[in-house]
Amino acid sequence: MCEIPENLPTHERKLKEEKLEEEEDLVDKLINKSGCSNEHYLVQECMVEHQDWRKCQQALKTFQTCLNNAKKNEN
Repeated sequence: MCEIPENLPTHERKLKEEKLEEEEDLVDKLINKSGCSNEHYLVQECMVEHQDWRKCQQALKTFQTCLNNAKKNEN
């Protein structure tokens, strides 16, 4: 996650925090809307465990397949 510099004035810092929260909420909304939140969680869990995306290829492929299927079903 991005960090907001501590030396910003309080007002600017609050605006940046709010914008960051909105962006995160948007990502969460899009993933939830796709129906792939479980697959996304498995990718995150793998990354925490292994700290190497190369070791999470199966989880990433499963997530990608889910997203691709969700996109096809939208059309």
